Amino acid sequence: MGRVHQRNVGPHPMWSCQLGCSPDQFADVLPWLALNRDELIVFAHPETGDHLADHRDHGIWLGTGLDLDLTIFS
Repeated sequence: MGRVHQRNVGPHPMWSCQLGCSPDQFADVLPWLALNRDELIVFAHPETGDHLADHRDHGIWLGTGLDLDLTIFS
């Protein structure tokens, strides 16, 4: 488990708990999150080094998608 952010961080519009996993683990983690998230909103994205594309083009929402503040990447 990563950090718990008790404020908005980066483009994320809510407080969050950051989780990290390897690409190999992702195939197991995402279905587990989908089945066990209860009412939590989950946003998953890769870390390729292209932060805009990672958030805008490659992110996956579980639950209600939220608007990200992508202006920080301008």
